[in-house]
Amino acid sequence: MIEIAFPEEWTERWAFITATVTMLIGLAAMIMPVRMGRLMGLFFHDDARQGLSEMRGPIGGMWVGLGLACLLLAQPFTYFALGLGYLFAVIGRLLSLIVDRTFMLYCLIAIGLELLAAYFPLRFALEAFGLL
Repeated sequence: MIEIAFPEEWTERWAFITATVTMLIGLAAMIMPVRMGRLMGLFFHDDARQGLSEMRGPIGGMWVGLGLACLLLAQPFTYFALGLGYLFAVIGRLLSLIVDRTFMLYCLIAIGLELLAAYFPLRFALEAFGLL
């Protein structure tokens, strides 16, 4: 039987919380793709259903899968993958700030939250690897 146990040490606890929130956001994107898309500033055309498929599949499904993998396996490598994913999301947003001129409050808040979401799993993983 697979058991999900809440971690005892703080670095792993914050990584666990990040994975849980990631999974819940992904689940929301799978269940409510239009609402989550609008929250992210995305717009869907009435005659095109591909946007809904993207929200449910690659966005929602990927987030659920990666978050759940961290929770079920509780291994530093899975948390490292989660943190690295968020880190590259930040890099993509910074690139968008420069190239697309998306200097808006939403983007700045998202960068801050994604930096935290990258920090906690990466810190736990790097400590477990003996690199911090």
